[in-house]
Parts: sequence; C-alpha cells; structure tokens
Amino acid sequence: MQSLAYLARQPILDREGKIFAYELLFRDSPSSATAIIASDVQATAQVLENVLNSIGLERLVGGNKAFVNCSREMLLDNLFGLLNPNTFVLEILEDVTVDRALIRAIERYKSRGFELALDDFIMNDEFLNRFEPLFKYISYVKMDLADNTSKAMTQAAKFFKKKNIKLLAEKVEDEETFKHCKDAGYEYFQGFFFAKPELVTGQKIDATSAAILQIIQLLHTRPTLEKLCKELNKQPDIAANLLQFVNSDVHNKPTIETVKNAIVWVGMKKIQEWLKLMLYARIGTIFELKLNSTQRYANIDDA
Repeated sequence: MQSLAYLARQPILDREGKIFAYELLFRDSPSSATAIIASDVQATAQVLENVLNSIGLERLVGGNKAFVNCSREMLLDNLFGLLNPNTFVLEILEDVTVDRALIRAIERYKSRGFELALDDFIMNDEFLNRFEPLFKYISYVKMDLADNTSKAMTQAAKFFKKKNIKLLAEKVEDEETFKHCKDAGYEYFQGFFFAKPELVTGQKIDATSAAILQIIQLLHTRPTLEKLCKELNKQPDIAANLLQFVNSDVHNKPTIETVKNAIVWVGMKKIQEWLKLMLYARIGTIFELKLNSTQRYANIDDA
C-alpha cells in the first residue's frame, strides 16, 4: 500500500551565503509548518526512513551535507551505521546523558568517518562540564540564539575556535543578528532570515511491523542468501523498500535492480539495522523495550 511521506529541510549557509547543508526535520502532514513530536526516537526514525526509502538523498540535499537529530538510544543502538558518513552529520541532542556508553558509541561513529555536532548548545558551566568529554569528537556546535545572550554567543566563538570546532548560529532572524555572529567568527548560519523549512514529499510504500519483524526473526537464524531472497520476495512491500534504500544514495554505484543484488551490496548486518530503523519509525521504543526483556538482536556478519 502506498501513502505520502513527509519531511522538511532547512538550509544551513556558509559565510558567503552558499548552501553548505540542510537540516532534515520531522513533519507529519502537508499542512503543518511545525510538527508535534511525541518521541524524538520515532521522529528521527521516520525522517530517516522517508529519506532512505521514499525521497532519496540526491533530491533532498544534492551534494550537500544532511544534519539529522540523534537521540542517545539511537546512537547506542547503531541505527545511524547504515548512513553515508560523507553526507550525514549526526546532531547529538542537548538533553543526552554523557557517560562511557555514549562516548564509546560516538567513538565508533567517528572512526567510521562521521562528523558530529552538538545541538542547541547553551554557553554556561553546566553545558561545558557535561559535554567536555565529547569536545574532541565534535566538528560543529549549534548555538541557539533564543537560548544564548549576545555575550554568550561571542564567548562561545572564542572558546570553540581554540578547539578547532566550527560554530553554527541557529534561529537567525534578522540581518543585525547575522552580522553580529559573522563578525564574532561563526562559520555557518540557519534561520528564518535566510529560509523557512521547506516541505518535501514522496511516495511511501508501507510495510507492516509484523512483516518487518518476521524478516528480523529470520535474520537471527543466519539464513543463506537464497533463503533470505525467497522470504523477501514473499514480502513485496519490504522488497520494494529495500531497492529504494540501496538506490537512495546514487553516488559512485550503479542502480541495483534485484533483491539478491541488494542483499549482496548492503550485507545482512546493515539490512538488520535498516529493518530496526523501520520498526522504530512505526512504534518507537516500545518494540525495543520488549525485545530487551527477551532477546537482543544477534550480531550478523556482513554477507
């Protein structure tokens, strides 16, 4: 069954006014300028599912980068591992708990080539102390003008410049603010002064949670390539989504036209991560909490 997929993108500009990246934002209808987010996890999962399965990176960002919000749970569960590290910048949310488990996850992403950003940073002692263990992994800090004074914005520019971390000013709404941040040394800018978020839609092929779970359970058994192909071909909605996914990032690879070639190209481990992402998009953390009480996902070697 087909339906419409929604998300919004807002450009991030450099000092010359050229588009450097887009932030990808959750939307749940074509009429909403904003969206009601009940779960950060589910919202991010739906954004990524719509990017990978319905809209495609080329249409959304072209050759630019894509900033996407990352909750602690999704970072720990490796749900961003299937993304292209040359395109995606992982935004660590401001309410995340920083501990050894999170640092290990961030180290893994950094080792794979991902750039990381701190989102909605507030220039005060509490934020500085809490996020200090992450600074050596961070490429960008996003400073929200609604939560920081003009003085704090200037202090942040001086502080993070010494650490070779680039500053991005969020919610820039007038030329005076833009000029102040630019003079202070900010590298990137985002806000209504430049552009409001733009709604983007695409055709979505819906797959049920039950069907997705069935394939995940099959993957636990470490099936042969032939058996996995056979089962996926029995689930045409999932098979169609898989082909959309493997062809969503068109750089440096041919178009893949068969389920078998898709499995070989992506590998069973990443197919498992992709299916987990789709489950998060449908039922958020509920599925994961139930699964934790009985059985963790098996580690599957790449096909």
